[in-house]
Amino acid sequence: MIDFSKTTLEIIQMGEGLTVEFKRTIDSPFKIAKTLASFANTSGGILLVGVNDSRETVGIVSELRELQKLEQACESLIEMELRIRCKSVSFGSKKILRIEVDESQDKPHYAINEKGDRIIYVRIKDKSVPTNRLMLPGEGDAVTEKLLLSKPVKILLQYLKRNDALTDKELSNMINVSEKRAMRLLHELESKGVVLRRGSGKTALYSLKLVN
Repeated sequence: MIDFSKTTLEIIQMGEGLTVEFKRTIDSPFKIAKTLASFANTSGGILLVGVNDSRETVGIVSELRELQKLEQACESLIEMELRIRCKSVSFGSKKILRIEVDESQDKPHYAINEKGDRIIYVRIKDKSVPTNRLMLPGEGDAVTEKLLLSKPVKILLQYLKRNDALTDKELSNMINVSEKRAMRLLHELESKGVVLRRGSGKTALYSLKLVN
């Protein structure tokens, strides 16, 4: 989960990732709606407008124009209603916008695209990607629900909300079980549509699944 107490300079030095994104400018309210909704649907995040992909502070030309596009995104292009925090930050003669989004308790939030389609986006690494739906509490079968409530799985899910992926060895160390048991647990969660496996063997990585 993003630490909102970090300074804007610290956020820039962190670089883009699961909870941080940079934009030179808000070129489209539709694109910014996608980013904001994906933060809310995942682990929250900070969007800095006026910073390029190389972490260079380029500044914004018109704060008013940026805020107008941001307002359009929040008021017309995101469902359910999404509240954000926005402030202007000065770096010498340049100004950037810092936009903070909490992980939402009302997820999923839909972003509306140029065609009028309502799409759920989530964060994977430093990208906002579409999915059909999210795995929400109370939606799985009884066995899956019981599994999700177990302590090892709660620890795993909290970790994957803050980090992109982990291996079975990392999970075994985290919950203090053998690698074999950790692998069985991950395979069970994979079969239930909770996690997604990338790769195979000991180098396989597991991340939160986008449930179809």
